[in-house]
Amino acid sequence: MTDKAKQRIAELERQLKEANQKIAQLTAMLKLQQNQLFGKKTEVFEKITQGQQSLFNMEELSQMQSQEHETTEVVTVERKQVVRRHKPKASGKRAAFLDSLPQVDQVIELKDTHCPNCHNEMKKLGQRLANREAELKPAELYCKNTYQETFKCEHCHPNGNDVLVSSSAPQVLLPHSYFSSSILAKICDFKFNLALPFHRQLKWWKAIAFPTNDKLMANNVIKVSENYLTPLCEKLKQLMQKEAVIHMDETPFQVLEEHKSNCYFWATRTTKEFSRHHMTIFHYANTRSGQVIGKIVGQEYSGIIACDGYGGYSNNLYPEAKFSICLVHIRREFINIIKALSNEQVMHSVAQQAVNLLRPIFHTENQLKYHHCQEKLAQRKLKILPLMDEFYAYISQVPRPMGKLRAAIQNALKLKKRVYRIFEDGQVPLTNNPVEQAIRPSTLIRKNCLFATSVRGAKANAIYYSLVATAKLNHLNIYKYFKYLFDHLPNRNGEDIEAYLPWTEKIQINCHN
Repeated sequence: MTDKAKQRIAELERQLKEANQKIAQLTAMLKLQQNQLFGKKTEVFEKITQGQQSLFNMEELSQMQSQEHETTEVVTVERKQVVRRHKPKASGKRAAFLDSLPQVDQVIELKDTHCPNCHNEMKKLGQRLANREAELKPAELYCKNTYQETFKCEHCHPNGNDVLVSSSAPQVLLPHSYFSSSILAKICDFKFNLALPFHRQLKWWKAIAFPTNDKLMANNVIKVSENYLTPLCEKLKQLMQKEAVIHMDETPFQVLEEHKSNCYFWATRTTKEFSRHHMTIFHYANTRSGQVIGKIVGQEYSGIIACDGYGGYSNNLYPEAKFSICLVHIRREFINIIKALSNEQVMHSVAQQAVNLLRPIFHTENQLKYHHCQEKLAQRKLKILPLMDEFYAYISQVPRPMGKLRAAIQNALKLKKRVYRIFEDGQVPLTNNPVEQAIRPSTLIRKNCLFATSVRGAKANAIYYSLVATAKLNHLNIYKYFKYLFDHLPNRNGEDIEAYLPWTEKIQINCHN
């Protein structure tokens, strides 16, 4: 074989090796894309059975980290027999529910009261209950006419004039409009609670013969938000700025008037534990710049902001604030690597071992028992700090990580200081899940409505998102809450806006679910 032929073979082998590496990379990328499109959205792995990923306990993991030990995985195959057992029906619930409803009796009269044998008139003995069922009363419109009473004094005639005194009529929400407080409350409930866009609502409103269109609904919703609801949201924002620890995240939204591919809703939420009040605030901005944070919580905010790894959450912009990181976002980088691997590769994957080290941290956090944030902090330092140290010690000693594994490890190491913020203050949450859950209803509305036409509409959306999310956290009926606001805000006459916050006693009494 000539030297030229040998060189050609070596070149072809090199090209084949590069092609195989490229194919492996593209296969992993394709598998990850398929998993993101069609796979489960949860990042929790199920119990391992034959053919699935191997989840090691802590002893097995420590053995695998040592090069002197060999690990043999034993797969136990169990036969499962599915037995369907129907739960017994709870007795009395249906009757109790029917008893709680307004009762309407219907008597089915006997058409022929003559005896079928002798044809004489029969005597009625009584009646029996044949069946009971809940009936739906369709929505219907009615016109409410509000009159003012006027009284005249028959005894006084100052300066020769009669004394006339009239009762004061309440100011309506939208004067000279079809839209009463109850109708607009139902429109807002449909749109911002049930994610039903205005153009889809039209069928329902036309079915009850209400004259409207989607543009008219949108204009009135915006007008009411600007005239009456903005001060309420500003008050919520002021209260949010006083919280020591808050969640923050952002989600894209398209606004046609901005002529940009994406604008953003910034969501801020109080923590589930230890916060003064449960509330969520949405803020519209046409940018994802970190400068927006100052417009929400103030430039001098000195609390802790729980967020993701986005660079806009920067101490360069806000030196007084502290930032903590969501541990789920760090874990997600490793889970995405696992999803692109075959079952055999997962068994020896560094990413899988990293996830295994993170798992007991979440489990231990859920098992902590405490009464206040100082006690929670002490429990974390005792039980979670060693687990966190073990995770970071492991990923720090991984030799020469490559590709996405390298990026995941570097990301975790870069954010280590923010991760350890949970050991500085017991109020700091381990994950940013609460604010992401608060954002989900708005993403459903975004999918159904696609976009906002104007900036005014986007800002109105943020106001209604804030009120709906905060009302849900305080267990309010959304329609009742909007109806109460629309009835009372036009007539508050200098009353403090705090009286209309979702957790006040009057609101809880009148608007509770």
